[in-house]
Amino acid sequence: VRAWATRRRDSFRNVNFDRRQTLMIAVLAVVTLTSSFAVCLFPPFFPEIAQSKGASTTVFGLIIGTNCLVAFLVTPTVGKNLEKIGVKFSFVMGALASGGCCILSGFLEWFPPGWEFVVEAIMIRAVHACSNAFVITSTFAFIVVEFPNNIAQLFALTRTTMNLAQMLGPVVGGALYELGGFKLPFLVLGSVQMFVAVVSIFALPSYRRKAGSRAPSEGDEVTLKDVVQIPGMWISFCTFVFSTMSNGFLSITLEALVLRKFNISHLHVGFLFGLKDGANSIASPLWGYLCDRINSLRVLILISTVLAALSFVLLGPFPGLPLERTETVVVIALVINGFGIGGQQVAGVVHAMSMAVTARLPDDAATHGFIAGLWSSLSGAGRFISRAGSGYLVNQIGFRYCTMIVVFLHCIVFIVTASFMTCEKFGRCKTGGSSEDALTGGGDRRPCHTPQCSINLCVCPDEGKTQSAITVLTTNTPSEAHCSKAISIPIPSMNEDLEGSMAYGSVRSIARNPEL
Repeated sequence: VRAWATRRRDSFRNVNFDRRQTLMIAVLAVVTLTSSFAVCLFPPFFPEIAQSKGASTTVFGLIIGTNCLVAFLVTPTVGKNLEKIGVKFSFVMGALASGGCCILSGFLEWFPPGWEFVVEAIMIRAVHACSNAFVITSTFAFIVVEFPNNIAQLFALTRTTMNLAQMLGPVVGGALYELGGFKLPFLVLGSVQMFVAVVSIFALPSYRRKAGSRAPSEGDEVTLKDVVQIPGMWISFCTFVFSTMSNGFLSITLEALVLRKFNISHLHVGFLFGLKDGANSIASPLWGYLCDRINSLRVLILISTVLAALSFVLLGPFPGLPLERTETVVVIALVINGFGIGGQQVAGVVHAMSMAVTARLPDDAATHGFIAGLWSSLSGAGRFISRAGSGYLVNQIGFRYCTMIVVFLHCIVFIVTASFMTCEKFGRCKTGGSSEDALTGGGDRRPCHTPQCSINLCVCPDEGKTQSAITVLTTNTPSEAHCSKAISIPIPSMNEDLEGSMAYGSVRSIARNPEL
């Protein structure tokens, strides 16, 4: 750990960005911040407006969940075709459209009630999700191309920016809501995002297609079939889906069915929403440290699962429990929830990485990036399912009994994990790993190696030509994987429209030609 920290400290000391690169970093960070702010404004404040327009909990849950579903479907396609669309064009137009959708969201209070309101809200959320997909993928491409020696630091910066927005977004939105009503937070943040998008036209470089380049051919890659055939991987799958489903359930019901009964201000509502995400942000590095220090990842999954289930027992409160749902109890439950969900996500991802290596999948950036991307996809699916279904269940059986269902989901994670641990003890689980791990279930112990941060740039030679590359992100330690969302993006072979040219598409080609 000390050696890893030393390498990271030295890498930061050696970073020297010129004025142009500093401006680029600032633009990417600000657009990421404003985009995340806009996404975080809906769950705390939209349910009240939706109910005033006659929308049920089921309907506004579906509206909020539309963002997750569209992003889940669109982002891989955008990444695959980024070369054809254009990196700068995707970023600028995505940021402009995202800011415009944010501003339009502020005018939803003036739409007529009924189906017109629902259709307009769904359309705005869908276009907003598509716009964010363009921003996210092009941001990744800019970082890979412009900062090849500082990829890990800048990816970490974007993830930190997103976490900061999730924590402070509802608080800032609540303060603006108090000043100017529902529309003001969306108008302010949307305008800021569009302004930064205009600035990015002059701050970001343009690229033109390099003649003679074409996409890489598919090589031997890790497939979904390879991953799902690993029995122990299903512990992580259950953890991914059920933890995000419980988070999605709270995003739909917390304001409308819990906080509104306390008659608190919108600023106070935003603070309580940010409290949960703040606890998650604080807890995640702690869980990562434990994953690096403790030799049993499944024990950490069990502990975090118990914490997550306990938070919903308190929020319900659980039927038969002599406890009243006061504001103090809600605060305690939200903090416990942030710690529990954070532990499930971190330990679940690290466990998945360890299982993949134990099952003799390639221990390289492609494998770890694939697992991180799978986590992102399953998390998105979990959020959509919970947001779309929570409203219906609440209308049918009420909030208190819905929390019982969430507790039951976490019990499934606990039972599945405990069952594998029992099989591990008695030697009845097989994963296809080494002879030592084949009888124990494997993957429970953290890997003894420390993967270096790298970008997997596939070079596919064809008649002596270097092809475009696919980028996959991995990090310096397994526990950092929770803050990485890997997206496969074809890196186009282009020339930059500045003085000279910078062809990018292969680390090897850059090494052979220092002028690139």
